[in-house]
Amino acid sequence: MSNPGECTVVIMAAGTGSRMTDLTNQCPKPLLPMGQFPMIWYPIRTLEKAGFLDIIIITRQSWQEQMHNAIFVDSVPLKAHIEFIVIPDSDESGTADSLRLVADKIKTHVMVVSSDFISDCDLSEMLAVHRKHSSSLTVMLSQLPTSIIAETQVPGSKSKQKNSSEKISIGFESGNTDHILFWKSEIDMENFSFTKKFLTRFPSINLQSTWTDCHVYIINKFVIKYLQDKEDINSLQGELIPMVVKKQMSMYTKGSPNEDQDLNGTDQDLKSEEKKDLIDYAVKFENNLISPVRYLSLNSDSFGMNENTPHKDLIRCYAYRQTSGFCVRANNIVSYFEACKQMPRLISQFITKKRLDSVSTVHDSASKKPKPQVGADCLLGESVTVGEKVTISKSVIGKHCKIGDKVKITNSVIMGHVNIQESSSITNCIIAESVIIGDKCELNNCIVGQNQNISNMSKLNNEVICSGSQMEVPLE
Repeated sequence: MSNPGECTVVIMAAGTGSRMTDLTNQCPKPLLPMGQFPMIWYPIRTLEKAGFLDIIIITRQSWQEQMHNAIFVDSVPLKAHIEFIVIPDSDESGTADSLRLVADKIKTHVMVVSSDFISDCDLSEMLAVHRKHSSSLTVMLSQLPTSIIAETQVPGSKSKQKNSSEKISIGFESGNTDHILFWKSEIDMENFSFTKKFLTRFPSINLQSTWTDCHVYIINKFVIKYLQDKEDINSLQGELIPMVVKKQMSMYTKGSPNEDQDLNGTDQDLKSEEKKDLIDYAVKFENNLISPVRYLSLNSDSFGMNENTPHKDLIRCYAYRQTSGFCVRANNIVSYFEACKQMPRLISQFITKKRLDSVSTVHDSASKKPKPQVGADCLLGESVTVGEKVTISKSVIGKHCKIGDKVKITNSVIMGHVNIQESSSITNCIIAESVIIGDKCELNNCIVGQNQNISNMSKLNNEVICSGSQMEVPLE
């Protein structure tokens, strides 16, 4: 098997899920249930649909076996060859550190995908954009989650404030709206300025803050080589991406002191301080067949130049925008909650027509007593039992759950092995694994962590019931 364009594919699946409250205390975030499959299963299927059949998953050592067993399910077998690269459980390395582990496997460029990326997009279109522009870095952006999540009522305490630390302000070239010229976190936007050099070259820039960074990147090999040698870079989004965008202003002139040094790892001078600029790596990895064409093509900005002329645009950053379909990063409570509830509608987008009959919104092993009302916008997992006169609407029920008589569940996500006893009402809640909810309970806008026991006739509103005394619910 191989991938289109010799593109190496890496799924980042080592995050501990700090924004997911108690939900990830006993379950790795990539394996949180989302409908009938774990979260990481969806980006794998998105990649498979686009023709990427060799996939590397970077995860924690203790998660590997559990992850392997979870993603290879008999009902919908994966076609891709999966290779696991593990890091120690105690490792606190960032995404850039993880990418260094596979640097030697990258031939031309690498597509990096987060394990919480849930989308029905065609990622082959993103690769086409990357190749069309001979891009050094291509970033996937989307506005699709905004309208859906803005209307989502978040379970948990109303006092929690939204966190904008990951919101990005992005500047696009006015004449080429896919060309990214500026990238800065919103928390750093209070004090910034453009240099005279920047404004001379780009007198007009379109700044926008409505796009979501999906954490899907295509990165050229020369940037990865730079990353290998620049070991103080820990984060892709927070450090590498802004740096590469900024370095587009760099120019190269032949005859610089570094031009004859080898970038294949044989020249010790590569480690010297003067060789640490990204533009030098871009020059050395420029395809020798492409360079003459850039000078001779009438369509090229470099037409009429020669190799001794100062060269710009050796580093190029572009955006691929998903503007239709569904896309969300399920990296916090609100986005995870909404993605789960969308699964009854979306599941067909991740299943081939040949296998669609094997996956339904109500599992074949689910059983229902007389007079239940289960909406078409619901999903019932394996071996779920539903009592008499039960009403379930706009909800996802995980495997091996027991729903007692006269229970009402609305707009909620119920994970596996949950027991909800007679005459209880659950509205706009997330109920984690192995919870017991007693008779005649009323839960509204609550998050209940694993293995909790809610006593009979409890009435809870906007509560987070977890193993700790108090648990913050970070949002974006």
